[in-house]
Amino acid sequence: NTGGDTSDVPPDFTGSGTLLLVEDDPDVLKMFSAMVTRLGFTVLTAPDGEAAVAVFRKYRDVIRGVICDLTMPRMNGWETLAALRALQPDLPVILSSGYDEPHILAKEHKEMPQAFLLKPFRQVDLLKTLRRTLPS
Repeated sequence: NTGGDTSDVPPDFTGSGTLLLVEDDPDVLKMFSAMVTRLGFTVLTAPDGEAAVAVFRKYRDVIRGVICDLTMPRMNGWETLAALRALQPDLPVILSSGYDEPHILAKEHKEMPQAFLLKPFRQVDLLKTLRRTLPS
């Protein structure tokens, strides 16, 4: 299953605007970008948190939200989340990880994401999360 099943997706949802995807695995990033593009969004990408902050500074006026991997070199997802929120406190951020949510949220963190996506996820899971997370 490639995750292309949208049978349980609300028909009134079409993506619009730009999302920043932060992922250090090039293959995952490529698949992830394709999913987000199919949903109707424009995609900006960054291979790590430091690059994500630089991309956000440059394109902050068009970025509607961020989907960020949790485990990355140089700057992890929590650090990236905090750095992005320092620039824009109301920025919608979705954290993504192969670890389950209770494991991820067990520690105290200064900033919390709007949502959490467990990898691997299907396109319909991504869409439902985006619909719930992004301001209309």
